[in-house]
Amino acid sequence: MMKHHRHRSVRGVSLLESMVTAVVLILGIGMVAGTVITVTKLNRRNLAQAQAYTIAEWWLERVTRIGCDAVADPDHPCSAIAALDHKEETVYWSASGAPTLQVPAAGDPEVRRPYRVSIDVDPPLEGNELGDPVLNRTEKGVTLRRAVNVRVTVGWQDEGSGDSFQAVALQTRVGP
Repeated sequence: MMKHHRHRSVRGVSLLESMVTAVVLILGIGMVAGTVITVTKLNRRNLAQAQAYTIAEWWLERVTRIGCDAVADPDHPCSAIAALDHKEETVYWSASGAPTLQVPAAGDPEVRRPYRVSIDVDPPLEGNELGDPVLNRTEKGVTLRRAVNVRVTVGWQDEGSGDSFQAVALQTRVGP
């Protein structure tokens, strides 16, 4: 009897298979690179938002430390806080992690992001707003007339977004 031997042929990789593999690989690398870029932008935006929030908290703490003094000025106990109404300033957040009011010097190697801080103290209430809850409401038979509402808004320009601005606003009420 004669045995038949099957010949196994060694098959090589065709040019078409190589090209398809290369295209799939390039698409995968492109998708990963796109994801990395998107995540980096989101991280920068979140960092800027966290810094703005910290600056707003810092300002609100300063305002509450100023406080209202009903003994020194019974008619306008919050006049020191009311003097901050419409105050605007630029705060710079440095790469070292510290906010400063100092404008960076020319040639300063440390990167500093500028944040615009605006303070609004009510009353006087602009427009027809009353606040929520109403600022001059009556609580347990006492009309709240000497309390003030303080809103701190911190804005910044998003990097690489042209004219797009972001903002964080925090508010509190202070009274004697």
